[in-house]
Amino acid sequence: MSDDNNNEQNPFEQIFGMLFGANGPGAGQGEDKDGNAGPQGFQIDPAMMSTIMNQMQGLFGQGADSQAQATQIAKKAIPTPDPAVGEESAKATTDAFRLAELWLAEATEFSVANRAARTLTREDWVSETMPGWQKFVLPIKENMSTALTGALETQMPAEMKGILAGASSMFGSMSDSMFAMQIGQAVGALSESVLTGTEVGLPLLPQDSAVLVETNVEKFASEIDVDASEVRIYLAAQELAHLALFERAPWLSAQVEAALTRYAQGLKVDTSQIEDMASQIDPSNISDLSDNIRQGLFNPPTTEDQKKALTNLENLLAVIAGWVDVVVYSACAHLPGRDQIREALRRRRATAGPAEKTFSTLVGLQFNPRRLRDAAALFGYLETQGGTEARDKVFSHPDLLPTTQDLDDPLGYSERRNAEWTSESTLDEALNRILAEGIEGTETSGDSEPQNNAGSDASSDSDTSSSSDTDDGSDEGDETGGRSES
Repeated sequence: MSDDNNNEQNPFEQIFGMLFGANGPGAGQGEDKDGNAGPQGFQIDPAMMSTIMNQMQGLFGQGADSQAQATQIAKKAIPTPDPAVGEESAKATTDAFRLAELWLAEATEFSVANRAARTLTREDWVSETMPGWQKFVLPIKENMSTALTGALETQMPAEMKGILAGASSMFGSMSDSMFAMQIGQAVGALSESVLTGTEVGLPLLPQDSAVLVETNVEKFASEIDVDASEVRIYLAAQELAHLALFERAPWLSAQVEAALTRYAQGLKVDTSQIEDMASQIDPSNISDLSDNIRQGLFNPPTTEDQKKALTNLENLLAVIAGWVDVVVYSACAHLPGRDQIREALRRRRATAGPAEKTFSTLVGLQFNPRRLRDAAALFGYLETQGGTEARDKVFSHPDLLPTTQDLDDPLGYSERRNAEWTSESTLDEALNRILAEGIEGTETSGDSEPQNNAGSDASSDSDTSSSSDTDDGSDEGDETGGRSES
């Protein structure tokens, strides 16, 4: 087949041509009585077609439970070693959570009690958080399924449509299996660095379950040269604060889901990946298709609407992380290394590491709240003006949730709320309105400077940024069109 012909065919014509055409296992079967080749060689032996279809069904796990499939793939992707948790480490984690609970009770009125504190291995974390991942990435999964199924149906060679007319269910299963591969590899990669159950800002576990990933905690403590016992306490406080926040504001989880849905709607499946795959696949080894499909299939956001959706999601995660940052820093005043731990955790959030980049590539989803410092400055300012009550009141109603404009100008937050919002809105009205403003407000964000720089200095406890940290986060902000840490 010449290069010109390759260029003229769509990706699926190339795949099916290689599988069933002149260069595939059905070569010669498309010839007529005079020995001339039939149209593109697509006259196929039904028995051979059945064999190929069965191979594809087996390859993509038709009928298999996608969550179980994703968990199995994730476990294979977990970096080693992943040692079991010893009794001493388990006791240290329990003690850390008990102390963190006492300190947080003095820093916030949100309930942090009655949590089952545990320490997990990486494999434990994968198994226990996979149901939560399945829930939150469902919009992306559905988007991928729709895009791939549509591409298969519209780009399939005309000669094949009759034969594959009844295969739509197989295509749906194939898409589900593709995504199970993606999310499995992504979560497995993320297990290498994740420290707690809520680190990515999502309630992946039940609200009564607070966990630390022991191997990663010890590694992180060693990297920042802080005693592991202090790191455990600080991380335990972060875990409890996250859980308390989602319990106090149950609508917040729905907010995150809605933002994820808007973001997922803008993601596009990268059909060039399939085209590249078509030129490299070995028709005699269809299992190669599985390995190729494990590579990232998603294109990053390109349109203004897509960038706005991404910015809205990042800002919402930043608001959650910002409140936790301020509350935990206040609660852990007795820890000698709290400044060092806080700054190291902020750097982790500002710049995606290898595991986070792998997750983003495979699933098309990013969890880097680049405006964490702005959100922390807002909550720090509210705390200085009205105490912990004013700081925590932000999550008493969706109307009060900070928008992009509030992160740009923390000092004007209260004034805008008094002027623009009513306290009598219904929950549904408030959720719709805050989402709408979150999308519209991003038009002024991008790479622009804050409207009032005073917000960055609102609280010395809530913003300890350094010039070196600005350098670490700036490049990442530019990649997504979001605003860099400052």
